[in-house]
Order: sequence, then C-alpha cells, then structure tokens
Amino acid sequence: MEPLKNVASIRHCKLCDAGGTIQRASGPKIARLANSLAIVLLVYATTVSADFEAALAALEDGDYGAAMAQFLPLAEAEDAAAEYYLGVMNQQGWGVITDLGVAAEWYERAAERGNVKAQHNLATLLQRGDGLRRNTYMALQWYRRAAMSGSAKSAHQLGLAYYRGDGVTRNYVAALRWWERARTAGEVDAGYNIGIIYRRGLGVDRDLERAAMVWLDAATAGSGIAKNALGSAYLNGDGVEFDPVEAYAWFRSAAQAGIDVANLNAELALAQMSEAQRETAFAHAEALQENLPRR
Repeated sequence: MEPLKNVASIRHCKLCDAGGTIQRASGPKIARLANSLAIVLLVYATTVSADFEAALAALEDGDYGAAMAQFLPLAEAEDAAAEYYLGVMNQQGWGVITDLGVAAEWYERAAERGNVKAQHNLATLLQRGDGLRRNTYMALQWYRRAAMSGSAKSAHQLGLAYYRGDGVTRNYVAALRWWERARTAGEVDAGYNIGIIYRRGLGVDRDLERAAMVWLDAATAGSGIAKNALGSAYLNGDGVEFDPVEAYAWFRSAAQAGIDVANLNAELALAQMSEAQRETAFAHAEALQENLPRR
C-alpha cells in the first residue's frame, strides 16, 4: 500500500458568508430552522458514531487507508478521539510516512480537547524532543493534566521526574505521591519504585518490611521488575525471612517476564539450596507462575 500524504484541511463553515460572518435567520423561519437543525444534528451524531467505529475497525484490521479516510473528516469536525488516532498513525507510520511533527500536531489538537491518551503521548514527545523541540516544562504540564484525569502512565512519569530532578527540583516525597497515584490507577511497575523509596529511606523512614510488602503486591499484579526485587529480598533476608526457595520462584517468574538479570539471580538462589530444596523450588516456581496474571 502506498503511504498517504500527511494532510489535513479545515472545511469552511457552510452557514457563513464570504466574509466569514454567520448568517442568522429571523422571524418565523427560526422555528423551522431549529427543527431542521435538530434533525440534522441527530443524523450527524449517529453518522459520526458509525464512522468512528468503522475507522477503528479498519485500523484494527490493518486497513490504514480506509482508517485514515474515515478519521480525517471526523478530526476536521474536531473529534478528539479521531485526532488522537491520527496522531498514533503518523507516529507509527501506519499508512503514512512516519512524521513525529505531524503526530505532535494531532496529539496537541486532541489534548486541548481533553483526550487523556493524547495528552500523555504529547508529553512524551515533548520530553524526548521527538518531532519537535524538547520542552521538559511543557511535557510535565501535559503529564500533570493527564495524570489528574486518571492517566496511570502520566502519574508514573511525574514520579520519575521528581525522583530524578528532571525539569523540577528533586523531591522524593512528591515522587512517592505520584507513584502512589499511578499504582492506584493501575500502573503496576510504580509499586517497584515505591519499594525502592522505602528500601533506601528516601524522604521517608527506611522500612525494608514495607518495601517487600509493596513489591509483593506489584509482583502479584504482574510487574516483572518487582518480582526480581522481591526475589532479592527473600535471597538476602531484607524485610522478609531468608528463603532461597521462594527467591528462586520469584526470580524464575521475573525471567519469564523479560527481566534478564533474574536468570543469574535464580542460579545464585539455587547455589544456596540442598538437592531436596531444589526439587521443591522447581515445583514451587512452576505453581507460582501458573497462578500469576500474565502481562
């Protein structure tokens, strides 16, 4: 399929004269016009919904040309969801030549209309300087708007910014607050970061037991890095009782989640076991993995 050109146009108002002034009806015509407009708006709303569903279905099927053809008129009519998806298509190069600058423009239009996903994606582009000049201040502003509207990923990014002092004064308490918000909203990896705060005593009293507890919650929810951290806690007896069998099970689960260093950690745990313990560890690791959610 030939990629489409990155185009967008703004349609002229059909109720305007050549000078752009809206023509107003007067007298008895108003009631008839109002009734006509009500019918038109009802049909238009139904059509927009149908067109959006068709566009989304085409996108999911990989028919990017059809998706673009459906999304563009919706976006021109200021549909924030359509604008967001046009941003995604331009960012990913789906049916068009990849253009992060154009993607940022579509994200900004959708973000200004309150689309939370667009706000997060725009913030990410601004933070990285992808397709537009890097602007950490504006990135954090968009992350904040998205986070306040429920974006777990944006809240997580704000936590990282405060933890690192990236664009803001380093503040571990603020980082913890945003990560707690992210975890509540469903970002399971935020639990790993919260555990680090308590393990190291950054802005709070050092609490190894609480760190291990937070890691257990995050690991059970599917966080690979939290699984590895929990395994380390069991292997070192940090906040929990020393247990190489339990450590091995969590390391193996972390490895299956893509945490490469967990393979080495699992071998270190095995080295501290008797032959009988190893047999138990193998069975326990298999049972644990079967009962954990997959991400």
